[in-house]
This record gives sequence, structure tokens and C-alpha cells, in this order.
Amino acid sequence: MEALSRTNVCEDRQHGNDKGKCMEKKQKGPGREIAGFLLLGLSLIMLGRSVMLCFSNDIWYDELFTVGLAEHSYGELVRLTAADVHPPLYYCIVKLFTDLCKLILPGAGTIIPAKIVSVLPYFVLLFYAVTLIRKRFGMFTGGMFLFCVTAMPQLSAYTVEMRMYGWALLFVTAAFLHGYALALGGSHLHGAAFVLYGLAAAYTQYFACVAVVMVYLFLLPAFWFLDRRRIREWFLYVAVSVICYVPWLSALAVQLGAVSENYWILPLTWRSLGGCVKFLMKPAFADDRVNTVLAVILFAAYLGIWCRWLLKLCRYRREKSIRCEIRRTDADGTAERFCLAMAGVGVLAGLVAFGFAASLLIRPVFVYRYMIPAVGCFWLGFALCLNEMLCKPKAAAGTSDDAGTVEVELCKQNVGRQTAKERNTGRHNIGSDTFSRTAGIVVTVLIVIVGLRDYRAFMGEEEYKIRLMAETEEALALIGPQDSVVYNFDQVQAVTGYYLPETTARFLWQAEAERLIQEITSPCGTVETADALRKMADAAGEEGTGKNLWFIGSFNSREDIVEEWRDAGLEVEEMGSFLLERYWFNLYKIS
Repeated sequence: MEALSRTNVCEDRQHGNDKGKCMEKKQKGPGREIAGFLLLGLSLIMLGRSVMLCFSNDIWYDELFTVGLAEHSYGELVRLTAADVHPPLYYCIVKLFTDLCKLILPGAGTIIPAKIVSVLPYFVLLFYAVTLIRKRFGMFTGGMFLFCVTAMPQLSAYTVEMRMYGWALLFVTAAFLHGYALALGGSHLHGAAFVLYGLAAAYTQYFACVAVVMVYLFLLPAFWFLDRRRIREWFLYVAVSVICYVPWLSALAVQLGAVSENYWILPLTWRSLGGCVKFLMKPAFADDRVNTVLAVILFAAYLGIWCRWLLKLCRYRREKSIRCEIRRTDADGTAERFCLAMAGVGVLAGLVAFGFAASLLIRPVFVYRYMIPAVGCFWLGFALCLNEMLCKPKAAAGTSDDAGTVEVELCKQNVGRQTAKERNTGRHNIGSDTFSRTAGIVVTVLIVIVGLRDYRAFMGEEEYKIRLMAETEEALALIGPQDSVVYNFDQVQAVTGYYLPETTARFLWQAEAERLIQEITSPCGTVETADALRKMADAAGEEGTGKNLWFIGSFNSREDIVEEWRDAGLEVEEMGSFLLERYWFNLYKIS
């Protein structure tokens, strides 16, 4: 049996308090500590770069909701949010921060402060990585966790995107960590933080609420096995959370009714499960086949490390022979950390299971990015598993305050027998341990390579958008306050409209704009026929009016529309092609 890597002096655990609290002398792992600090340093560099990338002026359709709502009053913000499909807390945070920035810097816009809000939760996660996580699990676990939530596939973009997912990730992860501390007999401050973070998650995004429900469900068996008298405490936390969420339930009911009638999300299939894995682990190298292979390797590595840890714990249980060894087996918290890692995976798995069940039984409501609130728990579990794999076994010292008792003597004899057994099979054990640590190092290096490549791809894409945004703003500046603009795509109409003067008239070609976005930003009319467009062009072309008529065309259909207008006798002049965040469009002048 592998020997323990630290010596412990543990007291009996009573009433579920101070669970797992031991006076212990830890064996230091300088290699892992150095690796943890390096990972932390890389994460800090990436977060610093994300702050710099916030100083850009490009937005996309979903971000327009954030920016538009932040420019309304708090009362209007809550009312308009209730008419959408999200809770209001994130928008209130954005408005509070942007209002503070405008108070300090009069004339400041909304977009840059709103982007900075998106990177702030990652600095709070940095705080948790160097405090609670480092103190309980070591610097390597803290550094690997922060690196993963910052750089792993799909996650880098949320450090600057003006949406609620980064904050949802923070709230769920913090609730998970405080719930863990609470299960081990933490103070009532941990209980208060657990409830508050859970409520914050529920008021930020509904799938974050589902993730917090999973955290509550995992806390219940922890209380049951550690101290059943604390079940009443669990029900108290649930009651307080439900009562505090009651004010939003009426808005939630209205939103659920609207979603059940009509929603944009496509149906799920069983292949969507593989899509979940790709979303979490598929990197951003140039060759898509390489990306798919690496996603499979990372998933297999995570599963293999987790299974290896489980088998190791099962082997411990088979080999222990007396009660002293039962306590000694988890004196360093190995099984405790395994349960935490398992719960971290379970929070994400439960969220995905709920999303699939709701989508199959009611209507499609789940997309891959709704996993983001739970990925903090998921990658924390991975960091714990990898840290355990890299641990180097040490010989146990076996000292305690009750030395000399029959139990301790039996324990020493048992340890002696196990040590002799290890000497007889030393070559096998050394080979196994060396292979395990080598595999752990390889996985660590692979994670770093994938993370850095993904962040580099994200950074390059953002820098490209920033460069082209300057040209786009120059083109949009050609459109004056008395001009009219026709569009063939509602999202481009809404987003480009944010950059135009308020008095510029906006129209969609043979379509209607979404009512809510018009209420949040600005109204938009409809043009149905080429004859109506000709009348607009004639009115704009009258001498002395100073008006112009423009067309902002998206997709290949713009060419057919332009051809139709030219056949109707209109002159359509192309001014150029431009990129606004993720939308390519052509600008035309109509006369």
C-alpha cells in the first residue's frame, strides 16, 4: 500500500465540527508549488491582456441588450429584463459600474466600462485561488484552476464579452467552495456566503440557478454522512434562499410562458452530448482534425485520472486491517478531496442533464454556453485530480498523542507489515508511481499548451476586430442625423443603429424588428416594396434637404436585393465592406 505523504496528529471529530481539521506537518512538494506559481503568473498575464482588450468599441447583438439596458434607469432596467429571458442582477452590476465610471470621468461611454465589468469576476476567482483553494489544496491546485477558467477552450472570450456568464461562473464556484468549507464545519460566515452567492447566481442566469441547486444537492449527503443533526441547517439555507427568490417568481413565470410558446434554440440530439465535450475541451489550432483528437485526449485524460483516483481509494479500503488504519487512510483528506472533485464534475453533469431533460420534455432551452456557470466547479475538480496524480508518496512517520496504546502499537505493526510488503514489490510500486507522475506532468504540459493556444487565438481575433472597427466607425460616420438607412438583417440593424445618430431613420427590408430591442434602443420601421423605397430616395434627393438614403446589406442575399432595386430604376453605389464585431456588411448609397 502506498504510504501517506504527510504526518498527522488528529483529534476525534465530534458533532460534525472541525471536520477533517488536523494538526499536521505537510511534506512540501516544491516542484508542484513552483508549477502552481507559474500557472498563476500566466493567468495574471492573460487577465491583464484581457483588461487591455476591453478598450474597444465593438459589440454584437446580445451585448447590445447589456449596453442598452445599462443606459436605462434601474426601474426600467428591471422591467425590460423581466420582458426578456434573464434575471436582472448582472445588468444592475453593469449599470452601477458604468454609472460610477461616468461620475468619475464625465463623457465616458458605456461600452468600455461594461467590458471591464466582464473581467472583474476573474480577479475575484484569483483571490479565491490564492486564499481558500491554496490553503486547503496547495498552490498547484489554485494555479491550475485559475489557468483553466481563464484559458481553456471557449472561456477566454467571456473575459471581455458583455454578458453575464463570467459573473455566473464566479457566483456558482464561490458557492461551491463555501459549501465545501461549510460541510467541514466552517463558521456561519461560510453559511452566509454560501446562501448569498447562491442567490446571486440565481438572480444572474437561470442555468446558474440550476448549478447552485446541484451544489445544494451535493451538500445534503455531506451533512448526512458527517453529522445528520446538520440536516436542519441545510433546510434553513434552502428556506432562506427560496424566500429571497420569491420576488422574482412572477417574472420568471411570465418568462417561462413566453419561452414555452416560442424560442430560438434548436432541438438537441444525442450527438449534442459530444458537442458538450467539444465545447469544453476542443482547442483552437488551425487543423480541425487535430483539435478533435486533442479534445478526445483531454476528455480521456480527465476520465482516466478520475478513475485512477477512485481505484486507489478502493484499494486503500481493501488493504486496511484495523480501526487505526481506517482513520489513517483519510487523515490527509484524500477521500475528502476525491468527493469534492466528484461533486465538481457532478454540478456540471447535473446542469447538462437538466438542460437535456427540459429540452426533450418541454422545448429546446439548452445551448452549450449555458454550461459556463458550472465550469469553475468542473475545472476545480480536474485540478484536484491532477494534483493528486502528481503527489509523490512518502513514508509515514506514525506519531500521535496516544502513542503507547494498544491501538497505536497495532497500527505500527500494520504499517511495518505494509512497509515490508512494499520493499518486496518495490520495483513494481516505483514503476507505477513514476509512470503516474510522468503521465500527470504530460497532461499538465498539454493543458498549458492548449490553454495558451486558445488564449492566443482569442487575443488575435480580438485585435483583428479592433483594427477593422476603426474603418467601420469611419464608414458609419458618413450616415448623418437626417439620413435614412435600410437593412436586410435585424441584428445588424440593431447593432449598427447604436453607433448612428438618434434621429437617423432605420428600416428593415420586408421584415419587422424585435419589439423588445426597439424599446431598449431605438425604433425601426419596415419597407415592403421597391416603389416605397423609390419614394424615400426621391424625398432624400430633393435639393436642399441634405438627406441621403443608405443600404447596409448582410449575407449573399444583399446582392439579389441590390439587383432587384437596380431593375426598378434605382441607382445603388457600393461604398465598401466592413466588419462590426462578428457581422460583415456592405454599405451602399441609394439614389
